[in-house]
Amino acid sequence: MLKNETNGLYSFNHIRSLILLITLPLLSSIKISEDVKPVNSETGKVYFIPQPESVKIGVGYFSLVPTTKIFLPEKFIDDLGPYIKEKIKNDAGLNVHVAEWNKTTSSNYIRFDITDDPSIAKEGYALKISSKEINIKATTYAGFFNAFQTLRQTIDGDTKQLASKSIHIPCMEVTDKPRFEWRGLMLDVSRHFQSKEFVKKQIDIISSYKTNKFHWHLSDDQGWRVEIKKYPNLTIKGAWRANRTGIHWWDREFRKPEEATTIGGFYTQDDIKEVVEYARIRNVEVIPEIDIPGHSKALIASYPFLTCRKDVLFEVSTGGRSPNNALCAGKETTYEFINDVLSELTELFPSKYIHIGGDECNKNDWAKCEHCTKTVKEHGLKDLNELQSHFISRINKQIISRGKTLIGWDEILDGKGAPKAIIMAWRRNRYSPEVDAPRAGYKTIQASYLHSYINNHQGPVDLEPEAPRGIIPLKKVYQYEPIPEGLTKEEAKLIMGSQVCLWGEFTPTSDIGELMLYPRVLANAEVGWTDPSLKNWTRFQHGVEMNFKRLDRDRVIYSRSMYNPFISFAADSLELVAKVHFFTDSDLHNVRFTKNGSEPTVGSTKYTGVFNAELNAVIKAAIFDEKGNKLGQTVTRTLSPPKK
Repeated sequence: MLKNETNGLYSFNHIRSLILLITLPLLSSIKISEDVKPVNSETGKVYFIPQPESVKIGVGYFSLVPTTKIFLPEKFIDDLGPYIKEKIKNDAGLNVHVAEWNKTTSSNYIRFDITDDPSIAKEGYALKISSKEINIKATTYAGFFNAFQTLRQTIDGDTKQLASKSIHIPCMEVTDKPRFEWRGLMLDVSRHFQSKEFVKKQIDIISSYKTNKFHWHLSDDQGWRVEIKKYPNLTIKGAWRANRTGIHWWDREFRKPEEATTIGGFYTQDDIKEVVEYARIRNVEVIPEIDIPGHSKALIASYPFLTCRKDVLFEVSTGGRSPNNALCAGKETTYEFINDVLSELTELFPSKYIHIGGDECNKNDWAKCEHCTKTVKEHGLKDLNELQSHFISRINKQIISRGKTLIGWDEILDGKGAPKAIIMAWRRNRYSPEVDAPRAGYKTIQASYLHSYINNHQGPVDLEPEAPRGIIPLKKVYQYEPIPEGLTKEEAKLIMGSQVCLWGEFTPTSDIGELMLYPRVLANAEVGWTDPSLKNWTRFQHGVEMNFKRLDRDRVIYSRSMYNPFISFAADSLELVAKVHFFTDSDLHNVRFTKNGSEPTVGSTKYTGVFNAELNAVIKAAIFDEKGNKLGQTVTRTLSPPKK
């Protein structure tokens, strides 16, 4: 066996002689035998996402053919069997047979074995591929599922191979386990509703990269998305708003009394159960979020008695402006209502977690509310922050009584905090919940808005869909480290993992939503799974390019913004020149540019570093691969002098 030493770059070629293999100085120089179809038909290399803990490369290959048998433990056949058959058909174009272990089978099989080996972690696995068999060992269903995702990535994503009757899988040994237990994606469907089919598609995709948590943001000012049978107005009224399509999110006017409410949608309880079961098969836990006590305009528009105000007729918010959107923290009816909602939610979602938001609560109404001021006085609360703590504490007790754990955004640390809750740390700069929460003894999930809010642009703004002002390119997501400096070893153990968040203000369609997800979800998958010592930006880029073929095959919309260079310059008004610099998210390929506004080609000047150009020149740049293919879009920048 050979263990690759290049941090994840593997060459899987059939070598006629082990002696010959040993004499070759570099794996990259191995020639591909003509009778072997390597995992990548062009390079003979494979790049796993996320990168496994250990990979040892062998000689030869396993032939996946229609007669290949799949053997599963009896307890997993009903769940994992149909999934495996579906994916092998999708990935390799082959119909295979799934059954329990048959001792008479001597070769050409894939066997999943339950083991009690203590060295194999809960979601970990050991995968061994030889020319005769593939053996997978794990202690749990999750381990088997994750091992199968690694196995799938040894199959070339090129759809041309589906006409083949034999798929060659390189011999290797993989041992693997995740770095963090929480590897998540948050999807906001309250600002713009996304269909059940869209949600299931994303769960299917993220699970193939070993992402195991789907945080479902189901309510906000602009819509309530889950059916609660005891309170039908939540979906009769709260799921719908007036149409403001085409108007900037932050410039939208409130609904007029005579206007129809035509924008929205919701999931029935049967829809929820279907999604949860679909996710369970894919080793994904679905965590619901209802955002309270703030961000609750759709909720109080449905049931106005939940607010502090008596003089306002509330409507579901049409966009960014949502004043008076907090529940009353002083009325007992508020807590009774939330308790009823939680009763139905906990029946729908078997997850051990319930997310209650808790962020950005505007307390202006609380300050003027007789019920809230009375509660502050009766409970000896110091201020309105402690009133929010009081609110969160009462909801926390309701959740604990149901055997669940409360998750909240880091604002729930304000006041007296929320003992036994889990903190989702999103704020940064003048706030530091990423260290404050674990130092205070809270389990913490990192969701930094600076690194993980993938509703932001991912390339040059003029080539991107409408989004908030920030830019979070693929490399920035990939380079994020969830364990901040300064924590003790014990505090660091409280970091559960990380997640990326797709907020929905600027994802009005499923196509735009999907475009914003990928490939940045792949970067976060490796952040959550792979030990930092094994991460490698160059190897990961190669992996992304290989996985573009898989995403194409599976009809997934994704961004190629990593191939769009950023152009920046500094103007020298005295010399009438500009010093021009390109930043590229991808450094595998060459940037070619022109200074006269003409379209760059593979023959244009190659960018090698900062260069001079005349002020007012029109710079155009694009990235080309070694074959001369243009990989992204042309980026244009006029070098305008500064205004006087």
